[in-house]
Amino acid sequence: MFRNLEKEMRRLAARQSISVPLKGDAEGYFDKECPDNNCLFQFKIYGQDWKDIVRDEKVFCPSCRHCAPSNSWYTTEQLAGARQYALNSAKAGINRAMRADAAASNRHQARNSFLSITLKVKGGHEVALLPVSAAAPMRLKTKCEKCQCRYSYIGAAFFCPSCGENSADQTLKTIRAAAQIGDTLRGTLDADQAETISRSLLEKGMQDTVMSFQRLCEQLYDRPEWPKARRNAFQNLDASSELWGNAIGVRYDQLLSAAEMSSAVRYFQQRHLLAHQQGMVDADYVSRSGDSTYTPGQRLIIKPAGVLDFVYIIEKLGRELIARTS
Repeated sequence: MFRNLEKEMRRLAARQSISVPLKGDAEGYFDKECPDNNCLFQFKIYGQDWKDIVRDEKVFCPSCRHCAPSNSWYTTEQLAGARQYALNSAKAGINRAMRADAAASNRHQARNSFLSITLKVKGGHEVALLPVSAAAPMRLKTKCEKCQCRYSYIGAAFFCPSCGENSADQTLKTIRAAAQIGDTLRGTLDADQAETISRSLLEKGMQDTVMSFQRLCEQLYDRPEWPKARRNAFQNLDASSELWGNAIGVRYDQLLSAAEMSSAVRYFQQRHLLAHQQGMVDADYVSRSGDSTYTPGQRLIIKPAGVLDFVYIIEKLGRELIARTS
């Protein structure tokens, strides 16, 4: 009597795979998430480039450069959606089997019989199996100059997800644009919102500029003949200058003017305060940066001109290091 249901239950009990369709966003980009639990950076890759350019064996996180096969980059939301899709698929199969058994039993009932048993399936309904939806399009889009892979993200990205090449130039362009968006914000938002967002973007720009420089230096310095750099060494101006001095015979003060070097010291110290002390000035900052415009207990105020100057200095240092290591 329950032949279809028994068959469906045996099918479900056996190990099987279910293909879950994923939808791209309105612009054709598909959601990805770094599988490293210490990162979990979310980004998108253009659908056609994911098929044509990205390799199955290697995909890179744009933020931390974690490398993993292409089947490792599903987002938390996609995995949850896939589980629900699989559950709905099982429900739909059971529902169809029960209704088929009921219909078959009813067809075999003898007409005009003194006693007849009619089966009717109540509850349950046909489950719609919809593709897992994509998140809204992300604001920042870029295209790798080396492999032409298109990807998008929010915040800062330092590496191409397809080839793993450093994308410091694109990151610095984004920081420069964000530093100059204050007037636009003031024209579209109320004063408090505009000021809060503008300040956040400027402070993030200082931190992302150092991070971009760090990622570039780590990639350029990665040579077996050079001593291994300690973790986060390139966040420290003195330590990283010493590393390059030993590796290529040139320190930062030989690549920058005296004024640029003085500014670089101040900006790196400001980044440290923003990252570790919420921007609160202490005696160490005043001493190490030589910045006499602040006294301990004050909070840093980051100006657009400072971010733009910092980006210019880092771009100059980056060009000089690339020229000497290529």
